[in-house]
Amino acid sequence: MAVTEIKNESAIDKDIEKAIKDRLFNGFNNWNGGYDGWLKWCETLYEPDAYYNIPGPNGQVRLTLQQYKDAMGELFKHFTMDLGQFENMIIRDDWCAIRYTVKIKNLDTGEEILQNTMEFVKFKMNPEPIGARVVEGWALSDISLA
Repeated sequence: MAVTEIKNESAIDKDIEKAIKDRLFNGFNNWNGGYDGWLKWCETLYEPDAYYNIPGPNGQVRLTLQQYKDAMGELFKHFTMDLGQFENMIIRDDWCAIRYTVKIKNLDTGEEILQNTMEFVKFKMNPEPIGARVVEGWALSDISLA
């Protein structure tokens, strides 16, 4: 499913804010193309030295980009994850906060769930053609897949 709308969006005034919004839409639509599409998109979406903070068994875990890619690769082996429309998107300068739903199917059991996720993401604006890329992100969901 293509991600095409934002239900509740903040005003976008600055060039970097527009670049972040475009990057988020492209990122979500590449994610929905499966792991290989998402992995390729990582080259555009993330700074090479980016970090992503995700829930772990004992709280948030700060992962390097490679560790994050590896962790997502393991999840994609057992789950399909289709990102839904953005429920909220707030972008100010080089920061954004997004809330969205994820339709998840467990490939081992066939069980389907709807997960609610929030992310806070810091971007860096690079000269074109690189543009806005993630420096660090923090994600939290109401249902853990770990």
